Parts: sequence; structure tokens; C-alpha cells
Amino acid sequence: MSQWKQIQQLEIRLLEQVDYLYDDNFPMDIRQGLASWIESQDWETAVNDESMAAVMFSNLLSQLEKVRSQEQNFLQRHNMKIIQQQLQLKYSSSPAIMARVISTCLREERRILSSACAQEQGPLEKSLQSSVAFERQKNMDNRVGIIRGSVQLMDQAVKNIEDIQDDFDFRYKTLQSRESSDRNSDMMKQEVTRLQDMLNRLDFKRKEILSKMGVVIKEIDDLVTSQLSPELQDWKRRQQIAAIGGPLLTGLEQLQSWFTLTAQSLFQIKRQLDKLGELVVKVTYESDPIPLQKPQLEERVKYLIYHLIRSSFVVEKQPCMPTHPQKPLIIKTGVQFTTKVRLLVKLPEVDYQLKVKTTFDKDLPSGRVSRQFFILTNNTKVMDIEDYSNGCLSVEFRHLQLKEKKYINGTKGNEGLLSVTEELHSLSFEACFMVQGLNIDLETCSLPLVVISNVSQLPGGWASIMWYNLLTDEPRNLAFFGNPARANWSQLSEVLSWQFSTFAGRGLNKDQLSMLGEKLLGQHSSCGDYQVSWSKFSKENILGKPFSFWMWLDSILELIKKHLLPVWNENYIMGFVSKEMERALLKDREPGTFLLRFSESHLGGITFTWVEHSENGEIKFNSVEPYTKNRLSALPFADIIRDYKVISDGVVPENPLKFLYPDIPKNDAFGRLYNSQPSKVHPYIPSTLIPISELRSNASATPPSCQSPEPPMTPGEFDMLNEHLCFDIDTFSHFLNRVPHPFKVVLVSILCEWIPDCFSLYLKTTTATRRGQMAQWQQLLQLDSALQKRIIQLYEGRFPREIRHWLCVCIESQDWDSASVDENRAMACFYALLHDLEGQLKRSVQENIILQGPNFSGMQEYLVKQFEDKPVNLAMLLSECIKEEKKILASVTATQAYSDQGMQQNWRELDNKVTELKGQISDLKKGIKTLEGRNENLDFIQKTWQTTVEQNARLTQSQAVMEEECRKQAIFIAQTQENVLQQLVNVLNPAAQIVSTLTDVELPEWKRRQQLACIGSPTDTCLSNLEKWFTTITEVLFAVREQLQKLQDQNNKYSSSNACSLNNSLPEIEIFTLSLITNLLTNALVVEKQPAMQSLPHRPLILKTGVRIKATIRFLANLPDFKYILKVKPVFNKDVEATMATNGFRLFDFTRDNSKVMDVDTPVGGLMAEFGHMSLKERKAKTKGSCENYLGVTEELHIIRFETVLQHAGQKYNINASSLPVVVISASSQVSSAWASVMWWNMFTSESVINPLTSSQQNLLLFADPPPLTWQQLSQLLSWQFLSAGQRELDEDQLSMLRCRFVDGAEDLVHWSKFSKDESTWIWIDAILDLIKKHLADHWRDGLIMGFISRQKTKLLLKSKETGTFLLRFSETNKDGAITFSWVDHSNEETRVHAVEPFTKQELSSLSLADTINTYTLTTQGKSNYPLLYLYPDIPKDTAFGHYYKCPEPPATKKKQREYLPRTPAVISVDPTPPSSPPKDMDVDPSFDLNNDQSPTLQELLDDPDIMWPSYLETPQLQLSPQAGSPERLFF
Repeated sequence: MSQWKQIQQLEIRLLEQVDYLYDDNFPMDIRQGLASWIESQDWETAVNDESMAAVMFSNLLSQLEKVRSQEQNFLQRHNMKIIQQQLQLKYSSSPAIMARVISTCLREERRILSSACAQEQGPLEKSLQSSVAFERQKNMDNRVGIIRGSVQLMDQAVKNIEDIQDDFDFRYKTLQSRESSDRNSDMMKQEVTRLQDMLNRLDFKRKEILSKMGVVIKEIDDLVTSQLSPELQDWKRRQQIAAIGGPLLTGLEQLQSWFTLTAQSLFQIKRQLDKLGELVVKVTYESDPIPLQKPQLEERVKYLIYHLIRSSFVVEKQPCMPTHPQKPLIIKTGVQFTTKVRLLVKLPEVDYQLKVKTTFDKDLPSGRVSRQFFILTNNTKVMDIEDYSNGCLSVEFRHLQLKEKKYINGTKGNEGLLSVTEELHSLSFEACFMVQGLNIDLETCSLPLVVISNVSQLPGGWASIMWYNLLTDEPRNLAFFGNPARANWSQLSEVLSWQFSTFAGRGLNKDQLSMLGEKLLGQHSSCGDYQVSWSKFSKENILGKPFSFWMWLDSILELIKKHLLPVWNENYIMGFVSKEMERALLKDREPGTFLLRFSESHLGGITFTWVEHSENGEIKFNSVEPYTKNRLSALPFADIIRDYKVISDGVVPENPLKFLYPDIPKNDAFGRLYNSQPSKVHPYIPSTLIPISELRSNASATPPSCQSPEPPMTPGEFDMLNEHLCFDIDTFSHFLNRVPHPFKVVLVSILCEWIPDCFSLYLKTTTATRRGQMAQWQQLLQLDSALQKRIIQLYEGRFPREIRHWLCVCIESQDWDSASVDENRAMACFYALLHDLEGQLKRSVQENIILQGPNFSGMQEYLVKQFEDKPVNLAMLLSECIKEEKKILASVTATQAYSDQGMQQNWRELDNKVTELKGQISDLKKGIKTLEGRNENLDFIQKTWQTTVEQNARLTQSQAVMEEECRKQAIFIAQTQENVLQQLVNVLNPAAQIVSTLTDVELPEWKRRQQLACIGSPTDTCLSNLEKWFTTITEVLFAVREQLQKLQDQNNKYSSSNACSLNNSLPEIEIFTLSLITNLLTNALVVEKQPAMQSLPHRPLILKTGVRIKATIRFLANLPDFKYILKVKPVFNKDVEATMATNGFRLFDFTRDNSKVMDVDTPVGGLMAEFGHMSLKERKAKTKGSCENYLGVTEELHIIRFETVLQHAGQKYNINASSLPVVVISASSQVSSAWASVMWWNMFTSESVINPLTSSQQNLLLFADPPPLTWQQLSQLLSWQFLSAGQRELDEDQLSMLRCRFVDGAEDLVHWSKFSKDESTWIWIDAILDLIKKHLADHWRDGLIMGFISRQKTKLLLKSKETGTFLLRFSETNKDGAITFSWVDHSNEETRVHAVEPFTKQELSSLSLADTINTYTLTTQGKSNYPLLYLYPDIPKDTAFGHYYKCPEPPATKKKQREYLPRTPAVISVDPTPPSSPPKDMDVDPSFDLNNDQSPTLQELLDDPDIMWPSYLETPQLQLSPQAGSPERLFF
């Protein structure tokens, strides 16, 4: 039975141990799929042979590809492909690591199987299992998680304190700036009281946060002391036990997670304390708690950090010779050995900065040992991130070698105290940890080592290692063997069993251990607590034998490992059994029964004893002379048993071995282990036969592939099913028409439950056709925040967006337009939604995500409650909403057509280039690591060849061989250097192109889009793509710098004649890389949200003195290293004040220091700083009238610059970003004119993408000679304003009417004065925008307001319509914004068009426009009627405005009404006869002169008797009180 099949039959407790073995480094899927092939390979040899490991790695990939191609299950095939790619990525450059991983897994499997054979676990293994109890780990996870969450909450609390303090500081500075005469006013006193309340609140919050910090710090202290440090000590103890053959060492990843999270929490608290210190500098007061408590808390945090970081520096892999991986901690002089150290705290700030130095026997007292050694090879390396692991920070020394010091006087000094194998040494590791102003010296050491000079000392050295690690957990008790402790037999026997499970694959059972105890202890063997001395175990000879107990046992281990491994693993060797017990077992057995045991008189020998029954009934026992390793090297032991013959007294030789004890036929036991053919007896002259081995493959057939539980459906079966189940909604609707109404709901619900495919198949078919398309809702989710707000407003109070989101595909697959006019269709669509919700609810139940998932049951209840009785209402609602969604997408598509085509294509190409670059930097790291390995190898050869030559008798020939080997290695190094240089070029050239694209194309394009977005354009200004690209390229360039530093260190460390070309190229490459980094980082700071007043967020770039200003900046290179180190300061009018003063501009200053440290924003994850409490004050001029300003206040442009300095990796970068030009006003009445300036500047400069920093003077003085805009630009600009105010742009007719007011002549240009200064047309438009935003947004959005239309066009549109048809338009003469409506009347055979007096904002604030239209009454000659019947062209008034009516109908009269009658507002007009002339508010050009002879056309129109011009009717507001018995509506 294969090893893997035996593993699968183990109990759950042991299978959990197996589960620990396999992770991403070697997935269990491979172990399962290639079980037999893996077990047939010699992985242990491949660990120390790179070429063999490479071949085996290639074969493994081939085997995996073969199994994958035969796999029928698609998911399994896909998973295998992913695993294959991951293996290639991890091990292609280091196949020996893979061999080591597999070898370790197989060895640990054998140990687990061995432990399963034992009836019970030993005391050591039991104690180890209890120390890693699941409950304790779970408790640790919970505590660390709670601490982490508490620290995050404190982070938010500190930010909240900063906001409160900034608010207090802002109000306090504002109060100080007021005149002294105002300080005694009541308003001033109220403000002082408010400030006192704010200060009290600030004091409370400061005390509260300091108290919370104290609690969390105490909790961390307790965590480290009571749990984390003991867990670390427990892991170190388990490492000791694993080193001497105990259970596999696990848990380091979990420890690293705990250490890292705890360290992150401590560093975050340290930053919070630093932040509180900064806050004290700005605002402090008497009895401020921060100066009193902060020092003690800071000191405690630093102590915890110091203790945690020092203890996190551990030896992950103890020193070990690659030739003896199963016997670590034994080092032979002149032989290289490896070791690995690791830092359990993962902080990005320390990547590639920790330089680790190794020292042998550091601070060892003189006289402690007789021999002294030093490290011959390079002993310093830099810690690096492991790509093939979980990204831990570690360093592995692979080419260390020891050499013994020579003594001048010829003596070693203190000789004879201890034997060579009892001298203990240590290997120390040192590093300096520097982060966030803390310098921590790190030091750790290996477990005690034994240094040998001859392989024959290896068994004695291993005995010392076992004894030490069994009996003590002290890491540096180097004097241990001066007075070695005794060991309990119960513990020692367990360790001995581990040696057999580790080296031979199967441990010892109880009987075997009992025999060993008898041999070592005699009659005391039955006492498990009996103490065994070190001398009796390893130094004293066995009674009557020339060797010690351990030497005898170790020789048996060596014999099993080299010659008896298959027989031992099959459990055919009884092994340790005395002669007396042997005879007792065999005497009652069949003749020819034999057993196998190890010789007690020979070192490393095995014999077999069989039983014979003579004719007289006498029982005889025969034992063969033991077979040693020398004899077994010539012939396998199984073949010896098969061919063994006994010749006695001329009798024909025969094999006496028949049955393996107790009764197993010999061939059944050993048959599959035979390697040669049996010898045959011939009647000829004897001859020697040479056995020929037939290699039989042990690989079992490929296991049957995992089949899907349901066979795939054939195309014919699918077509048949589709024919029977698929039907369209029309067929189903016609069917429902023939069903009586009471049964429709029941029938549909039954069909949904009985045959849900009837409803879902149509949806699935529709969805399948849309599979290549993106759902409309998904497109909406990708829009920017401004457009998404329109979606929110669309669904607000009408339909839950949650249902729209989770049923997006189902909703979009239905024909809601048809369903809105067909009740049967509506019902079918309604139940299709319910069915889809039911399916999603079932999936959430199956996946056990009911609590954290959406509330599907709540959605079902809502739909049933709201629409089950009237599904047509649902259809009408969704039909309208989906149409509006399409309009929004269409507007975006029209505005951003370039984005959908060229830009998206460019982004995809850029994204591919960035991704490819990440792969190239990975290849570069591998190349440099290969170069380092070859340099280390050459250095090792050069430093050790003299010792090798001295050991060789043929000195001259050996020296020549070494020189040739060095020459070959130098050639390899030169070739590798060339490859590395080429890889650097391959990385830096595309990186330079990408940097240029980002800084010269993509970033300016984003800034242009931001300009347009500021003035109303629905443009996407998302920074996610730019941030991703900036961050990735910065990481790549920093990685290049790190690799260049590694190359420089290698060149300094390893002198090579071939390094000249590399040395010449490195400085040039370094300079080029630094230039790219500088260009990237200096452009990485952007103003994400332009400065704006918090009270006017929709009109940014307008700032008012004394009013709070808000702005957000973002650093696009979002690396963890940059977190908390970028302190940004805003400066007003930096470098342009002289120009402004010369031109008579006003000068301003910030009222306070607004510096902020950039932090990661939690929702977005960007590195940003939000300035929320900036305010400006005007600087008083020293002399008045020195410079005359010929520009208006709203034409002065200013800028805010944000500056910071980044210091990283020894470099300093001065970084800044400027806002778009801002307009500073001193009164709210200037907002409209200021917005005109902002729009004009950004619309003009967006065409040329002018950077304010490159030509500050020219840009800020734009309005000294303002350039004109084309009508195309201005029309787009105006349309955006209406889109922002009312969610609908201007149409062509409206723009055409406005064009007449702006454009003169055929140049199609609009001048600044025409737009904003002389005629103030913009002021009129802006007032209409304000009117729409406050009172008419819904009507404008729904397209009910025609708005901009001339008097003549109004007449032409209405005269052919029915009486009562009306339209809505804006007044042209009311500059404050007003709206009127005109309607047509065909009474008395005359066509008259009336217009009501315009309604202003004040009037619409008391009665909405919809209610005005609903209640409007016209009284003519004592008769009243409702003149407004149809909205143009023919929409019934109630259909258009009905859902906006707010005035309730008069309630039905009841007996004993209240004393007062309810009031209903209404609007009436009195129509005089004949109509008054001229009208009060005629739609004429206000600049038109009636006496001007140049206007005959207008005069002709006025004289035309066929045209009845509208007269504005007065509209007094009445409060109507309907009385009992009065009609429902009153006419006046």
C-alpha cells in the first residue's frame, strides 16, 4: 500500500497534522494526483543537487500536465492549471527549495504514520499538542483583533479631536479679528459662550482619548506578557523538539500575524500620541491633560515596541549542513552550512534595510572550549522579502563555513575538559532596526552547535544535540555538558523512536522500546521515570561490548537507512528482541518460521533465526552470522532471504526459510522486494550467475478523474428542453387573458413554484444574449459621484435602490414599456422578480451568508406589499426609471465619446504595460539573486580551496583543478551580469515611457477633465486608475533602486575582474532611475477636490473672506512607506504676490496654520489630506492707491499651493500642487459674477490645458484682456449649468433662443463683456438656475418646462392647439428669475394667447408651481373657469403634474365641524374686457427701442389684426374657505 493511501486511512487527529504539511508551497492537490510518482523519486538527494532538482522539477510539471489533460472535471482542470503556474513562478529559479519542501513533507508523513502505529503518544508529543491548543489560538486571535479594532477607533477619535480643535481655532481666530467695539455686543457674548462650550468638549475628548490609550496600552502589555511571549517561547521549544526528530514545526506564520498586528497597533498609537503633541502646539490651556499624560504613555509604548521588535528576531532554520539535513546543529569544519533568520514583524518601512551580521561564539568566555573557530566566508547579508512565501522578511545564509583558529604556541589551550562532541558553540545574528525615529539593536542566536572535524564524530555529535535539546530549553547553556542532566527513560525512549521515524520512516513500537530499555537499564527498564545518565547513554561501553549503547543504536539506524528501508517500512523486521524472547516466540511455530533481528554483538548488523523440528521432536534454533553494511552492499537483503541455502552432510542445498513470523509465507512477504532472479541448480559444472534486475514501475494507474455528479447536457437534449419549456412573455400574456381575474395571481404563483424554469428560462435566454455586454446598472455604478447623485435622486422615495441593484439583470431583461399598459404582462414580470429574489435567497442560505448578505426576504415583502395588487404601477415606475437611466448614460456617452473609444483603449494598453513591468521586476530580482548565489559560490571556493588542496596529496594537480573551477565560475558570473544589465534596461526603458505617459498625458488629461467637472460637466474624475499606475511604477522604480543597491553591495563585497562593466554602468543607471522617481513623485500630488466654501459646494473655486474653505489633496503614489510622513502646508498666492501687487490686486492670508499630515482614507484607501477649516482674511495695504486695479473684484484670480517634502531612502523630494485659480469675494452678492469668471477661465484654458504653475502671471491676469469663447463652447457650458441645477441639459431650441442674446455677427464668438459685464445676461440666467434649483428641479428634469422660447414662437406653437393648451417659459424682464405660463383660448371665434404675470421665488416658496397650475382660476365678466387643461403639446394637466400636487382636496363636510374652516390656497386672475394694452410683461428684447425706424418687422407684427398678443393677468393670492354645501371648486 502506498504511503499516501495509508495516510488517508488515519484518524482525524492525525489527518489534521498532515493538513499542516501542505500549503501554497506544495498544495495537497499535487500530492493526491501524483502520489505514486512522488513517492518513487529520491527527493532527499535532489535537495543537495541543483541539476537533479531541476530535472525532477521539470518532470513534476510534465506529470502534472499529463494528469491535467486527462482530468474531465473543468473546475479541477482549472485549479491544476493555476497550481502549475504558481509552481513555475516559485521554483523555476530554485528547484532545490521545492525538493526540500517535498522531502520534508514525505519524511513527516512517515513520522505521522509511525506515531499512528504506536498505541499511545509519548509524553513529549502530548505536551506539545496541548501547547498549541486550538482554543488558545482562537483566544489569541480574538484579543489581537479587539486591540486592532480599538486602535482603529482611537484613530478616528483623534481625527475627531482635530476637527473639533480646528473648528474651535477657526472660531476663536475669527472672534479675535473682530473690531474691539463689537466685543461687548450680545452676539459676541453668545459666541464666547459657544467657544467655552467647545473648549469644554475638547478638554473632555482629550481626557477621554488619553484614558482609552492607557487602557489599550495596558491591554497590549498584558497580551505581550501573558500570551505572546509564552507563545514565542513555546514555538522555540517546539523548534528544539523538531530539530531532534519530533513533530513538524508549525505556527510561525500565526506568530508572525500576531506580532505584526500588535506592532502595527503600537506604532499607530505612537503616531496618535505624536498627533496629540502637534495639536497641543496649536491649542493648549491650563490643566491640559495631554502635556501631563503623554510622556508616560509615550515611554510605555516605546518600551513595548522595543521589547516586541527584539523578541521578533528569531532563527527560523537552525544551522545545518546540506549533506545532513536530518541532523541539524552539527557543523563540520571546511563544509558549508546554511541557516535562516526571520523578523516576525512585517513593516514596509524596514524592507531591504536590515543588514544582518553573523558571529561565531560571540562573547564566549575564555577557557570554556579547547577549540576556537571563525567564519571563513562572507558573514553579512541584507534581509529580503521572500517571493515564494507569504512575503516575510528574512535572510538565508547558504555559504557559511567554519575554520579552526591556528595557535601560535602549538597548543589549543584548555584541552581535555570535554570531548570534541561535548563542546557547545553558538552562532549569533545582529542587526540594527531603525524606523520612525527608533533605533533598536536586534540580536538572536542559534541553538547550541557541535563542531566536528571528521565524519566519524557525527554520531557522537548527534547524541549531544539530542541530549541537550531534550533536557533544556535554554538557548545558550554552552556549559551544559560540564554537568549534564539525567533523562527520564519515558522521554528518552520517545526521542529514540523519533530517530527511527525520521531516518527510517517508521518508529519503534512498545515491545521494541521495552527491549532497548532492558539493554540500557537492565531490570529498571519497566520504570518509565528511571533516570538515564549521559555517560551511560553515549560514553560508557555496553557490558562485554567495545561500543556504547548510542553507537550501537546509531549504526542500526545507518544500516536501515542505506540497506533495509523497504523491509523496515513493511514492518517485517522485529529488530530489537533478546535471544530468550526470540526462542519463546519461535518454539511453537511451524518449521522454517523465522524472524529478523538486529545483532547485539556487531555494530550495524542484522540476522535471522529460524526454528527446526527434528525427527525425534527436538526443537532447534539456528541463527545466521549477522549481515553488515559491507555484505548488504553486494546483494539486497530480500534477495539474501530468497536465495539463502543450507548445505549439511552432502544433502542437497535447500532454503530453510519458509514463513516470516508469525505465519506469513516468505514470498508473500518479500516477493515484491526481490530485485534479482533466483539461482538455478544444473547438472553441469557450477558457474557464477550475475543477477539481472528488472526495474518494475511502482507507479499506480492514474486515479479515476473526478466526474461531475450530473453529466453534461448534449446540444440535442438542450434544444428539446428549450422547445418544451421556453415560451415568450406574449404567449403567456395571451394565455392569462383567458383566465378569470381571481385565478390569475394564484396560477402565476403556482407556476413559479412548480415549474420555475418557465419564468426563468426566458430571463436566462435574454441574459445569455447580453453576456458579452455590461448590465446597464453596472455601467451606472462606474460613473462619477456627481452622476451617481442623479441616480440617487431618481430613486429617492420612489423605489429601493437595493432592489434595483440586486435584481439589475432581471429587471433589465423585462419589457416594462409593454407591461405598463398590459396588466397580464405586468403580473408576469412582477412574479419574475419574486422568483429571482427567491433564487438569490436560497443561494444565500446554502452559502450561509444570510446575516452578512442582502435582505432578500425584506425585498420580497416590500414588492408584495406595494405592487402585488397593482403590478402595472411597478411596470410604469421601472419603465420611467430605466428610460431616465438611459438618458444619463446617453449624455455621458455624448460628452465622453472619446472616453469610450480612444481613452479606454489607451488605458487598457497602459494597464497591460504596467502589469508586464511588474513581471519584469520579478525576473530582475531572480536574476540578481542568482548572481548573488554565484558570487557567494565563487567566494566560497576562493576562500576554501587552500584547505582543500592541503588535504589532497596531489597538491599541484588539485590547485590546477581549483583554478579551473574558479575560472568557470567567473565566466558564469560575467554572463549573469550581462543578463542582469539587460534586464535592467528592459525594465527602465518601458518604465521611462510609462512615466512620460503618466506625467505628460494622463495626468494633464485628468486635470483638464477636473476643470470641466468643476464647471458642471458630467465628466469622470475618478483617480483610481492613475493612483494604481503611479503606485505600481513607483514600487517598480524603488525596487530597481533596491536591486541596484544590492548589485553595488555585491561589487563591494566580491571583487571580480569582470565587474568593471557593471561598475561603470551602475552609476549611470542609478542617476537615470532617480530622475524617473523624481519626475513621478513631484507630479504625484494632486488637488482631488478643488477649494470650495462648505456652504457652496456646487460652485467651487469661489472663496469668501472669513468663511470656511474645504479642499482635499491626494498623493497618487500610495505606498505604505509614505503613510504619515508627508506633512502638507497650503500657501496662498505663492510666488505671484509681487505680480498681483503690481497690478493692484488684493492680498490675502490664511487666518491660521493649516498644515496636515497625509493619511490613508479608510473608505477609499487613498493617501490624502482634507483641509476643512481654512479661511482667508484680507491683508491691509500699507499705502492706499499706490497701484490702481483696472479689474473687478470677481476678475482677480488667485491660487493656493500645497507644499510638502518627502525624504525617502536618502533622497529628498520637494513636492507641490496648485489649485485651479480661485476668486475671492467679500459679499454673497458677488457669487454670480465670480462663478462667471470661474466658468470662463476653466472653459477657455481647458482647451489648451494650461498649467497655472507654468505661466502664473499670464493665467491669473486672463481678465486683463479676456479672450472670447466660441458659441459652441459657451452653449456647452450653459447646458452643463442646467444639468447641474435640474438634471437636464438645454435642447437645441433653447440654445438657439439664448444664442440670439449672446452672439452678434457671423463670427460666432461671445465676448466676456457681452456675457457678464455690460449687459449682465449671465446674471439673468443665473437667477433662472437658482429658481430651478430651489423650486422647479422636478419639472425641469421631467421636461415640463419649455423655458427659453420667444413670444413669436409661443404664438406659433399654441395657436393650432386646443383651448387650454399651455406651456411654461421663463420671464425675460425679471432679472431675479421668474416663470410664467401662456395658454391659448379659441373662444368667440378668436385665437388669443394669454400669459400670466411671472411667478418669482418668493411666490413659489409659498405655493409650488404644480399647485399653482392645478388651482389657477380665470375670472372673466363674473364667470370663473380653469383655463389650463393640457400641457403642450397635448398632455393632460393632471397627467403631467398630478404626482407633484401637494394641496389637499377639501375634506367632506361632517356634522359639528370645527369652529374654523380649513383653508386652501389658490391662484386667480381677473381678465378685463377688452384686454389691457400694452401688456405688463411682454417678451421683447429689453434693449429694443420702439421708436427706432430700423425695426419695421416688429411694427408690422404689432399691427397685424390676426394676432392676439398675450396680456399678463394679475394674479392676486386668495385663501379659499369652502363652506358646507359649496361646490368642490370655487370659480371667481
